[in-house]
Amino acid sequence: MARFSPRRGLSPTMLRLVSAIFVLQVLSSALAILFLRGQMLDVVRLDRERQVIDVRDDLLAAYYDGGRAELAEFIAARRGSAADPAVFIALTGKDAPVLSNLLRVPVIPPAARPQPVTVQRGVGQPPGEGLALVGQLPDGERLVVGVVSLSERRIDLAFATAAGLTIAVSVLMALLSAVVVGLVISRRTHLIAETAAELASGNFGARVPIEGTGDGFDHLRRQLNLMAERIGELVAQLGAVSGALAHDLRSPVARLSAAIDLALARVDEPRAAEALQSARADADALRAMLETALEISLIEGGVVEDRRRPLDLAGVAEDLVELYDPLAEQSGVQLEARLEPVTAPADRELVSRALANLIDNALKYGGEAVSVSTRQQRDSDGAAWAEIAVEDNGQGIALADRARAVERFVRLDDARTRPGGGLGLAMVAAVARLHGGSFELSDPRSGGKGLVATLRLPC
Repeated sequence: MARFSPRRGLSPTMLRLVSAIFVLQVLSSALAILFLRGQMLDVVRLDRERQVIDVRDDLLAAYYDGGRAELAEFIAARRGSAADPAVFIALTGKDAPVLSNLLRVPVIPPAARPQPVTVQRGVGQPPGEGLALVGQLPDGERLVVGVVSLSERRIDLAFATAAGLTIAVSVLMALLSAVVVGLVISRRTHLIAETAAELASGNFGARVPIEGTGDGFDHLRRQLNLMAERIGELVAQLGAVSGALAHDLRSPVARLSAAIDLALARVDEPRAAEALQSARADADALRAMLETALEISLIEGGVVEDRRRPLDLAGVAEDLVELYDPLAEQSGVQLEARLEPVTAPADRELVSRALANLIDNALKYGGEAVSVSTRQQRDSDGAAWAEIAVEDNGQGIALADRARAVERFVRLDDARTRPGGGLGLAMVAAVARLHGGSFELSDPRSGGKGLVATLRLPC
């Protein structure tokens, strides 16, 4: 019997994965942009340093050709490389200083390479940034050669303008690729999960399509399909064994019942008849246990035909309450119904059997008040569930024993003196699993003594 498909789309976990991919891609783009900015600044700085050195070499050539007079003329006339408006020059020493494109001589220590300086180039102009190199001439005078450099702020503005479109495109592509990757992963995992749900509900013919990509998802699909084939083989073997067991056990039990009936018809002694009646009751109980155990095996093995249809659970509960009401009155138990309209796709016969088992258990062990309720609930993910609950005010079941109570052939200590085979709650749990739902035992919401048995089915 197939379950309903889970909701598609991006789950919170997948959204976190998509967000992580998006953030990583944006960070990688930002790091690449910062790297390019650093490279660009290095290129600009090296270019300015080479320019300073070239101008200095030209000035030194003029000095060695014609002395200080030739050098002063070269600077004043701004010839050759000194004509660049970004270049500034200062010649200071014994005579009056010669300044070119400069208001005052910057303070700079001697060094082998151009150094960053702050220069005042004209009256009323703000100080600027530059690179300058100072040298000592043979006659003792100092020659300062520099070039104005673009500030990092201006470079950043220019770079931001050029890189703005790149950043926008990178962010858009990162977001789109993250969403696409998330959707692809979500689709593949949902497909595998749906197949696993089919297998869990008993459809052992379900298989995950193989895409032949050779990736981890493809490997997972192949392994899941191999597991499904093996499970199908084991279930088929279980069905064969169950059928043979049913045939082998039902016949002796039927013959035993027939022999007891024949003996009852021929015996006149009261005590012998009483013993035979007890044996007949045990034979009937054995036959009922056998049929229930086999039915649970068929349900859990997925052999039961899919008879699930939209079912009015409140109507089913009302019918069973009316059916058990005379028995409850005879036992001195107040049986009441608190029913809210709720509909769920379910097998009417199996749900009726499960609810009958719950009511029967409550009447046996549940004190003097039993209530049957139906309602619809939504979980934290927004999925709708139909609940059928049977609540009593008896001694309840200890928390440590509740997991064992739904296992087959398990009877707790306080139930060993009552007739039964320990299969009632196991039957309910099997029906819940078949429908893709759950079955749980809990304390009453009021906080008093008793037990609440809740069968939850997906709407």
